[in-house]
Amino acid sequence: MKSFGHLAHGARLERMHASPLWQGEGFRNQYPIAAGLRDASVPMPSLRDLLWPGGRRVPRAPLPALDPRAAWLHAPQSGLRAPGWATPPCCSKWMAGAC
Repeated sequence: MKSFGHLAHGARLERMHASPLWQGEGFRNQYPIAAGLRDASVPMPSLRDLLWPGGRRVPRAPLPALDPRAAWLHAPQSGLRAPGWATPPCCSKWMAGAC
């Protein structure tokens, strides 16, 4: 058996032969292979098949969206505005024109 282009020998070959998965000429899978993967005439699934198994789905109508700009005109009651948590202090000063 080749591994990355080299034949196994010595301690590695002994470990391979001692493995419960070793059966004569090579390793055998511990779990059965799914029928679709065993049949060579069945094409391998593409990434598209894995992401959209029934074909690409499209919403029946436009997704609802709210414009948050009107709410942003007024300061929140808590004083904390969500987008500000990710702004480092040096950047918030710069953005406020203090630098």
